[in-house]
Amino acid sequence: MSLTVATVNVNGIRAAAKVRNENNHGILPWLEQTPADVVLLQEVRANPEQTTTALAPALESGWNLVQAEAAAKGRAGVAILSRHEISDVTIGFGDHDAAGEFADAGRYIEATTAGTRVASVYLPSGAEGTAKQDEKFRFLDIFGPYLTDRAAEYDATGGMVVGGDWNICHRRADLKNWRPNRKKSGFLPDERAFMDSLLGTFPDATTQVGDATDAGRNGNPAGAAGDFHGAVDYAAGEAATARLAAGAPADPQWFDVLRRLNADVEEGPYSWWTWRGKAFDTGAGWRIDYQIATGSLMDRAETAWVDKVPDYDLRWSDHSPVLATYR
Repeated sequence: MSLTVATVNVNGIRAAAKVRNENNHGILPWLEQTPADVVLLQEVRANPEQTTTALAPALESGWNLVQAEAAAKGRAGVAILSRHEISDVTIGFGDHDAAGEFADAGRYIEATTAGTRVASVYLPSGAEGTAKQDEKFRFLDIFGPYLTDRAAEYDATGGMVVGGDWNICHRRADLKNWRPNRKKSGFLPDERAFMDSLLGTFPDATTQVGDATDAGRNGNPAGAAGDFHGAVDYAAGEAATARLAAGAPADPQWFDVLRRLNADVEEGPYSWWTWRGKAFDTGAGWRIDYQIATGSLMDRAETAWVDKVPDYDLRWSDHSPVLATYR
């Protein structure tokens, strides 16, 4: 039996569920039509009662829901929808070192459904030169070791997939206008190096971070991995230091499903376009939404794609769902 998993940042579930025009009735018709068995949601920005109300028709039709609400009202929030029973729900990073900072941040939830461990994650967006970037680097320092432990626990027992809005473009192919964004949060050297440490450098033989193309004629304006450009008070601790020293693994425990199955795609496929201007129409996108899977589940991956609508007026979020089917 196959399992299809989708991940999407809904940019507010109540907004996503609204009727926008006669041809765009929001996320509810999409949930009726999608082949997904599991949908991982980010940026829900609602309490459980509000989410249940917004998704009432879907829940009545058989979808099951679990949610991690953010303590800050109207912020973040992640959830899991499944056509199957959901069990063994975990919110946050448990007893991991320093996990308390994100315990009630509404940024991580995982559970078991259809015999598979699944998780929805919403990384801090960051903003260079502000405390938000420090928060993002601290999140990476916790998240990396946590994922290492999760792979060790679940890869041999059916595998695990983590989907979400990572707010990071790993490679140049993941960002249409990468060169002018080298100093912007989402494409900073240390963010990209974190993705290297988790996923390896596939399909490249070596990292793109700091290579000749990355540096250009005058060097990368954000410096190199280890400079932590954009941070204010952040200081690299043990986790970051070890990550930088180890570099990209030749045999990673986690795999970028969409990239592994679309290695030859030179642009994107993008999953986010700003509402502003004509980014969607001109294709000026970012690939910041990922499904990563442990090796045993990656071996079962058959296809992965971005469910992009053809027209701007059909969008119910500034993100498009990313789907993958596992046999």
